[in-house]
Amino acid sequence: MRNISCLCLRVVLTLSVEHGGAFAAEPHTLTAHEHHDDFDVVIAGGSTAAFAAAIAAAESGARTALIEPTDWVGGQLTSSGVPAVDEAWHSIKHQDPSAKPYSVAAVARTPANITPNFLALLQAVDNPGNCWVSRFCFCPDRFVEQQLHPLQKSVGDRLVVFLDTVVKQVELSEDKRRVVAITCIARTPRPEVPDRGYDRLPSVDLSDWYSPADSDRFTKRTIRFEAKAGTVFLDATEWGEVLALSGYPYLQGAEDADGSLEGSDRCGQATVYCFAQEIHAEPVGEPDREVAAKELGYGSYRDKPDAWQKIWTYRRIRGRAAPATGDICLQNWGYSAKDREGGNDYPFAYLFTSRADAAAERTDWSGGIDLAAMRGAEDRAFGWHQWFRRHAPEGIDPGRISLCPSALGTGHGLAKLPYIRDTRRAIGLDGFVLRFADLTGPAEERTGTVFPDRVALGAYPADIHPISGCTMQAYLVQAHDTLPFCIPFRALTHRDLGNLLVAGKTMAQSFLANSATRLHPIEWSSGTAAGVAAAHMAKTGRTSRQALEAIGEVQELVRQKTPIDWTLPAATP
Repeated sequence: MRNISCLCLRVVLTLSVEHGGAFAAEPHTLTAHEHHDDFDVVIAGGSTAAFAAAIAAAESGARTALIEPTDWVGGQLTSSGVPAVDEAWHSIKHQDPSAKPYSVAAVARTPANITPNFLALLQAVDNPGNCWVSRFCFCPDRFVEQQLHPLQKSVGDRLVVFLDTVVKQVELSEDKRRVVAITCIARTPRPEVPDRGYDRLPSVDLSDWYSPADSDRFTKRTIRFEAKAGTVFLDATEWGEVLALSGYPYLQGAEDADGSLEGSDRCGQATVYCFAQEIHAEPVGEPDREVAAKELGYGSYRDKPDAWQKIWTYRRIRGRAAPATGDICLQNWGYSAKDREGGNDYPFAYLFTSRADAAAERTDWSGGIDLAAMRGAEDRAFGWHQWFRRHAPEGIDPGRISLCPSALGTGHGLAKLPYIRDTRRAIGLDGFVLRFADLTGPAEERTGTVFPDRVALGAYPADIHPISGCTMQAYLVQAHDTLPFCIPFRALTHRDLGNLLVAGKTMAQSFLANSATRLHPIEWSSGTAAGVAAAHMAKTGRTSRQALEAIGEVQELVRQKTPIDWTLPAATP
């Protein structure tokens, strides 16, 4: 790779108390091989929201950088292996029992309520797996090549994607009010390393990804993205890394109350390592791995006589009728605490370290991940694969079922990264946090809170997969249907950093709100809004506060890319 510049970067690392934001300046030097100061918008990515934001920012005229930790853009659609698009499926009963229930599902699936470019992608791919969890189940590898790459190419050189690149450090201005640089580590697999470096599991390679030193597997480039006048940064990472590295307070785990800033930072959502299985015409002799996973089984489906077939077709990504040769099934099956058994969902440890441990890691950042939890999730995925194929019904030889690594672009057979349901979350301007209470209400209200600064839409019920051993507050374990809801611009902001926006799971939102906003269409909607807003801020030189004060201008631009007002059916008389 061309060495653009070589300089010593002095980074002031920031440390904070949990909610106080007290800083300690500890200089650290890191040699940057590549230096960029010509981007209007810099997106720390890896999520579905990140790619949507990158497209929207570039289409809005901003020269945009997307930092992608894997070699696939798309987040949970692709690299995290959840290619069954989650749409609202529920209805809400009216107070009048004679009235027809209000179908949130019908509203959410109305084309006028879906971001147009996202809808076009889904309509083009349809449902080649004929799965029953979604209208859209597809192979991730094909979706990257046939849908996302053409969309990326459509914006031309306004978007530059830095693949296999992770965030290492964040530098703030002297007054601590702006991000002035993000330093990243880019890795290139050596020619002899198979599967483009995805032959090893992430728990094994993660420290290498974040190390600036060349290794026996990768050569490295340290890249510094420096702010020019007006540059806007966006944290749409899956792990909330810019938030953690900024030194300012952030939310993590389940709060004591909806919208509170206090809670447990080690009690959150379960993670899962997804994988694909294929049925072959003849036995293929795939060997079993030694696994430690226990409590494997059908879980809530344990009493269904056709449980295996239902799970096989649940997220199938290739195939049409009964399980048959040539089928490819995507496995993302839950764990039932009641039955004490389940699939590859991993509820036995939280993926993220505590905020205190993450703060201590800033001097040599590696994602703030609990590697034991990551290893446990990987092990459980292999355990579920082996358990499930051994229990194939009569007529399907278990030896004919194997992992399908090509569908997920790895050599080991699991997704490139785990699928996460929650992450580190921002605190917005003036302490704003989107609450679940703003997403719900009686059917007669038709929508959640219609914020004056609304910029995105969403519809999905709260869905929590709790960590075992964590006692969730009562408000978290109740049934939580939502109305079609709005996401305000304030949810995309950071309380203390005027040129930092957030999108997707990193939004300024409560844990319970996140459990309803974490799905593909909502990530795409919030990402699109964030990309448009970031381009506007970069062009005008506005901070997020100033953009909020001129929210009408921002909304007019966002409307050109994604709806911000619901198209609703006629009210029931």
